[in-house]
Amino acid sequence: MRRYGVAVLLMVLLGWVQGAQTDFSRWYPYGEALALAQAHGRVVMVYFHSPHCPYCDQMNTFVLSDPRVASLLESRFVVASVSTETPEGQDLARRHRVPGNPTFVFLVPKGGAWEEVGRLFGSRPRAQFLEELRRMCAKGGACE
Repeated sequence: MRRYGVAVLLMVLLGWVQGAQTDFSRWYPYGEALALAQAHGRVVMVYFHSPHCPYCDQMNTFVLSDPRVASLLESRFVVASVSTETPEGQDLARRHRVPGNPTFVFLVPKGGAWEEVGRLFGSRPRAQFLEELRRMCAKGGACE
């Protein structure tokens, strides 16, 4: 978190001081998502994707855009959107051992570090994805 932490944490804290409301329906850059999750006690869902990935398109079109999925993400998670076609995205994909796209890595803050509580790889039907999101939420302690 060092790399992203100080500047992003200051942005989050300034938002609080100025009374700004955090928009959890947005998808954030990785560092900003970590800071928001830390500040609000939420699970981070890091979504690794590529614009040339047909399975990512399936997830975007048929699953992630579903109102039930969007509602659960907005109420319990902070979503970090990471394109694996950027240098930063490639570095993060290596660091998180991402086998391909789409990959969803779920992180929670623990003892000053980030602990992975689960991961999903590939496209899946929305009902299955919803169930898996609920399981990740419970594992991360954000659904209690």
